[in-house]
Amino acid sequence: MAADDLDRRLVELLGEDGRRAYTDIAGIVGVSEATVRARIQRLTSNGTLRIVALCNPLTLGHQSVRLLLGVHGVTPRNVAKSLTSLPMIGHVALTSGAHDIYLEATPRDLGQLADLLDDIRRTPGVAKIDQFVLTRLFKDYSWNGLRDQSGERAVGSGPSAP
Repeated sequence: MAADDLDRRLVELLGEDGRRAYTDIAGIVGVSEATVRARIQRLTSNGTLRIVALCNPLTLGHQSVRLLLGVHGVTPRNVAKSLTSLPMIGHVALTSGAHDIYLEATPRDLGQLADLLDDIRRTPGVAKIDQFVLTRLFKDYSWNGLRDQSGERAVGSGPSAP
């Protein structure tokens, strides 16, 4: 089931404060608390929404890196699945274009980054790694792109399987 305007508004409000009370949300969007509770339950159950605490790893003294991988001899999907087991990696996605996989990781320091890169290089199929160490983080994990018509699913398209 595609997200509608109410779903998008709920996600936006929870993105501002994931601890916001359902009664407060209900008052803002003009529906009952039961409706808010049911909608959020559906969004979390179907994997659309996950409410988590986010932090800027740079403020905690960690490195924040983005990695683009090229894969050869193995499907990118299999490589991506195997990389999800590495604890420093917080985001794994298949991509299109010149690279096959996009990763986000938060090693404690450059030594731990070197260890992570070694672990990635040992993964069967990884042929190339382009890395970017973030020096300052201005914005991350914003749901602003889900407002209005942005980010809506094209008519007739279904969700992609992992």
